[in-house]
Amino acid sequence: MIYVFSFIQLFPTNKNVAQAANNSNVCIQNDGLSKQISNLLKTTVNLSNLVSNSDRGVKVAMQTFASPLSNYLKGSSFDQAALDVFSSIPSPLQAVVPIGNAIASLQLGANFSSPIQQDDITVDNMPLRLISGGRPVTIHADSRYQLEEVVAKSGINPVAAVDGGFFSLKFLNSNVMIGPVYSYSTNKFIPGNKGENKKLAGRPLVLIGPYAVRYIPFEPDKHNTLQGIKAEMPLVTDAFVGAAWLVENGEPKPADYFNFLQGAEAVRERAFWGMNKSGVPVIGVSAKKIDSGNLAKVLTEVGFQEAVMLDSGASTSLVYKGQSLVGYIPRPVPHAVALLGSDSDCN
Repeated sequence: MIYVFSFIQLFPTNKNVAQAANNSNVCIQNDGLSKQISNLLKTTVNLSNLVSNSDRGVKVAMQTFASPLSNYLKGSSFDQAALDVFSSIPSPLQAVVPIGNAIASLQLGANFSSPIQQDDITVDNMPLRLISGGRPVTIHADSRYQLEEVVAKSGINPVAAVDGGFFSLKFLNSNVMIGPVYSYSTNKFIPGNKGENKKLAGRPLVLIGPYAVRYIPFEPDKHNTLQGIKAEMPLVTDAFVGAAWLVENGEPKPADYFNFLQGAEAVRERAFWGMNKSGVPVIGVSAKKIDSGNLAKVLTEVGFQEAVMLDSGASTSLVYKGQSLVGYIPRPVPHAVALLGSDSDCN
């Protein structure tokens, strides 16, 4: 089981894999590598589950591995005393339990090795500007800047970015976020204001790791520490609280879900990000003003499996290859969701 640790350490991020995707052959190789990693992790999870459940684990192990007793055991039921004896025997399999438990908390199936590409599409008369592919991370700048400058100053060289979570407007040069924030660009966890956190309960907490993304309801008392965040995703590199779910488990949120969100019914520019049904990260903005409920429907038609609304209205920003893709000067922001990797001719 040391092989699991060693294998993962060879791929601390998928950054190198994505940067190598310069032709269709490499794209095919990356897809194969992604599947191999996924299969390895799934095997570890399954084995861990058997070991963690001693009754089931011992029985399956005894029934699977060749032994003079195997035929008898396959047709027999164990009494609890026998199970207790077998489960007390030390086994190298116990070593996979911590690994498997950690991996089991992730959502497998993410594809962070796809090339990054930009697409303009129209659905139900709503034009969308989307950028998909790569590995998602967040940027937490030291102040508020135009998104192009946030990207340029980040030091991580992302291909694309969209403005991220909500931030305090108290000071023009503040980078204080509303809710806790943990960023790949700084590797720093900053707790949210406890008074503000209470108002965020139930909103989507976005957790990003090197191999997976999770969206879970924010619990102020549980998720305002790095320890609490890592309890949900041990390998987490990024965390922040989104405005609201737009799409959850492939279903659009109904219009009345957004009643808690001020201005949800207003028609304005909207920023969003999520994962499509193929496990590829997607960031984007509406190229025309729209309300929250209708945006949820449109993103579902586009093929989002999960999507959350980001800071919208005057903050709505989208950058690709260092250039803004919105036709106005947006409000400066301190936070962004970015895509690492490279663009290519792969489709």
